[in-house]
Order: sequence, then structure tokens, then C-alpha cells
Amino acid sequence: MNSHLVNLIRSYAGWAALVTLAIAVFIGLVANSFALPVFLLIAACALAIFRYWDELRTFDFWAFDEWIRTRRDSIGIRDWYAPHQAAEMFCNPAVVKARNEASAEMNTVMMEMIRDPSHAPSTFSRVNPFTDPAGSEGSPARRHTLYDAAQARYNQCNAALSSELLTRLTRGDLLAKGLLMRDDVALAERIIPTSRWRVLSLDIAHGSASGHGWSYTGVVIGKRLVSPKAVKPPSARS
Repeated sequence: MNSHLVNLIRSYAGWAALVTLAIAVFIGLVANSFALPVFLLIAACALAIFRYWDELRTFDFWAFDEWIRTRRDSIGIRDWYAPHQAAEMFCNPAVVKARNEASAEMNTVMMEMIRDPSHAPSTFSRVNPFTDPAGSEGSPARRHTLYDAAQARYNQCNAALSSELLTRLTRGDLLAKGLLMRDDVALAERIIPTSRWRVLSLDIAHGSASGHGWSYTGVVIGKRLVSPKAVKPPSARS
């Protein structure tokens, strides 16, 4: 069957299932017929399964209770952040500062490489390849060295921030949601169960998570709201 036709039918299958279900209920209430309402009910179920087949096929029924709890906890989260923003909100400020400084240095060096001031005569006069193999401070070789060093620091900081976010997601302090990927196709956005982070790795640069056959893109992170009942009152002083 043509994929366009399948997608068109699937887009209206949900409404068709609701209409079919309503007709089945109406006939069951006003008529004495039994077979027709049952047939319409089966047809409505078939349309609903056809509409949500991808979601049903990839849904982890063993983690259904956890999914319900996670979904309930996510209702109160108003602000969701991309992973690189979540790192600034919830992770070690010193590591975030080091990452931002490395990023700023990379941008500065890149702008200098674009402008390419190394061709100025004053710059060439300072180059001594025998005493300074990397060239002078403004030479292309020197700029490449500075850029590589800043990028190495940036990647190290990103790895540390990813690990910290992953730890907090695994503990359940933070919650995340994203688009589930199947066969390189993004499905509907879903809450990611807390237990699944034990087998997922987080890429904060690209906003994605993957591992153990699971893959998510467009990942956003929010802080779980602490229920007042969960907060223990301070102990009374004697």
C-alpha cells in the first residue's frame, strides 16, 4: 500500500475509531441487536490499534507503572531545558564556567582564523621557525594549537557535565523527555523512564540519548518538583 495513503488513513483513524465506538454504544442502548455493536466495537479497537501501532509496538509494558509515576511527576514541571542549558542550571558551576570559557576561546580563535591577520608584514617578521616551531602567537599553526587545546577542554567539560546530568537523571532528581527514534524516524515525544537512564548515554552537545537499543532526539530536561509531604520538618531543638 502507498505510504502516503497509509499515513492519510492513520491520521484519521483515531477519529474514525471514536465515531465507530459512539455508534456502537448508541446501537447497543437503543436497539436489541447484540452482534452489530460487538462488530463495531471490534472495528473501533482495530482502528485504534492501527492508529497507535508504532507507540504500542515500542511501549515497554513491563515499566508501565514507572511510566505512570514519571508521567505524573512531569505534569508539574513548567520549564524544560535543552541538555546544555540544563547543565548550566543544575550542574557544578565551576565545570560550567570552564566549559563556557573554553567555548569563548574557541570562538575567538576561530574569528582570528577567519580574519587571518597572519599575512601582515609585522607578523611575518616575528616568526622564527627554529626557536618556535609552532610559529608566532598570530601564526596559523599557533592558532590551530590554541583551538585544539580549547576544544579538548570543552569536550572534557561536556563529558563531565553529561556524567553529572546522567547521575541525577538515574536518581530521579531530574526528569527528561524526547522524541523516540525508530528506523531513523522520530516518533511522538515521550517521557523517558528513570530506570532507562541506567542503559542510556547522554550527549548534551546534540541533545540526544541512546543505548541498549533505545534512541531519543530532541531531549529536554526538567527538575522534579519535591512534594511538601516528602520534605521532613526540621527537628525541634531541645
